[in-house]
Parts: sequence; structure tokens; C-alpha cells
Amino acid sequence: MDLIAEVEKITNIPKKELITKGMLAFIEKEMRLTELDLADIRERYDVTTKEELYNKIKAKEIESHPAWEDYIVWKNKDEYIRELKEKLKAIR
Repeated sequence: MDLIAEVEKITNIPKKELITKGMLAFIEKEMRLTELDLADIRERYDVTTKEELYNKIKAKEIESHPAWEDYIVWKNKDEYIRELKEKLKAIR
């Protein structure tokens, strides 16, 4: 018997519902963790948006290294969150 079937038997929750709930929990956790990463970047540079970070880098108000890398990370994490939100919507 596979693990999902065992959990299904113990909880009396259908396999499909277990998988759906697991996916929802995973996606929501990933989004929270990603938001925490972004909060660290915002705090590090005292900015509220990635555009503000970009402008501070361009104006040489902050050192470009590692700010450029953090800016790129921010852009990628924004895209990651967007994709996760799409999947969350599709699951619901």
C-alpha cells in the first residue's frame, strides 16, 4: 500500500482531496517563504519596491554589488510568486 493510500485510510479523506490539500499547503508555504526573502531585501536596502531598488542602484545611492544580484533575485521571485498564484487559482 502506498503512503497516500495509508493516509487516506487513516484520515478517511479521499486521495484526490489529500493531494489537493497538500498542493495548496505547499504552494501557500512557498509563497510565504518567498515573501520573507523579499522582505529581507526590502529591509536591507530600505526600499518598498524593486523599482525603488533599481533607482537607488542607478543613482549610486547604494553599492551596485550585491544590490544588482538582489534586484535580479527580486524579479525572479516576483515571477515565481505570480506563477504560484496561477497554480493556486487553478487548483481552487
